[in-house]
Amino acid sequence: MALNTKSLIEESKKAMEQSDNDSNMNKILMILERIDMRQQKLEDKLSKIDEMSHSLSQMCNKITEIETSISDLVKRNSLIEKSVEDIGGLLDTVVERCTSNKKEIENMKRRNTEIERQIENDNLKENFKQIEHSLLDLRCRSMKNNLIFSGLGFQQNENCEEKLRRFMHNELGIEFHVELGNVHRFGKPGLNGAKPIVARFLYRKELEAVLRNTNKLKGKSFGVNEQFPEEIETRRKKLYPVLKKARHEGKQVKLVRDKLFINGKQYQSTEEEQNIASEYRETLLKNNQKQSGASPPVPPRPFKRTRTQSSDTNYEENEYV
Repeated sequence: MALNTKSLIEESKKAMEQSDNDSNMNKILMILERIDMRQQKLEDKLSKIDEMSHSLSQMCNKITEIETSISDLVKRNSLIEKSVEDIGGLLDTVVERCTSNKKEIENMKRRNTEIERQIENDNLKENFKQIEHSLLDLRCRSMKNNLIFSGLGFQQNENCEEKLRRFMHNELGIEFHVELGNVHRFGKPGLNGAKPIVARFLYRKELEAVLRNTNKLKGKSFGVNEQFPEEIETRRKKLYPVLKKARHEGKQVKLVRDKLFINGKQYQSTEEEQNIASEYRETLLKNNQKQSGASPPVPPRPFKRTRTQSSDTNYEENEYV
């Protein structure tokens, strides 16, 4: 298009140089019209180019705005991702703490269950101990008026009550009539091969009177003791050496059931004192064996009858030794 315009201008110059008549002028006018038309087309195209440039400029502005928005979105997204990461870290911490708390709660429940079981067991043990103590106390009370007589010989078809009455009269000096309940032999045979006799006294005062006179049996092979349950008797046996040792030292001693009082104070055994008491007991046993010649138990003697003259009547009776 630029070449055509240039050629038109050159033609117009030649025409003007040769403008000698009207025909040339007409040619020039035509050329100018053509130039004008081309100029208008150029202006139209330039106008469109300007519009396109304006549009492109607007598009560039919009693109810039979009890029700015995208940059802001990227920044916000980064902040959101960071926040999400922080929240994730917090959630992990919360989960860990929840897991730890759950374990602690389970351990506490387990411990609580164990403690409850222990308390129940302790209560059961305590109740069982109280029941045992109550039963033992009842057994002691039921045996309160019982005395055990050891060393009395055995004869067939013997009358234990009559034999015991003669023994108390002849050996203990009991002149009054003693009211007795059940009298019989029981337990294991003693050194003389005969089982001891247990007697129930109807009155406690009469029992105490018999016990007061037991010092008359010193040096003899007889024995008189209160009856206690096996548990109490086992504890008393452990206290006998201590009692004898304290009595030998001139101290005031009193044995009540399984409690020993020395000079008014209850005796609390220690391991050392138990060893000393055991040694003292062994010494006493050795001395008794030396005095008695360490003879073996004597089997029950055959039945033997003797006559005893009474002031009122004559009767046959079994001897008690």
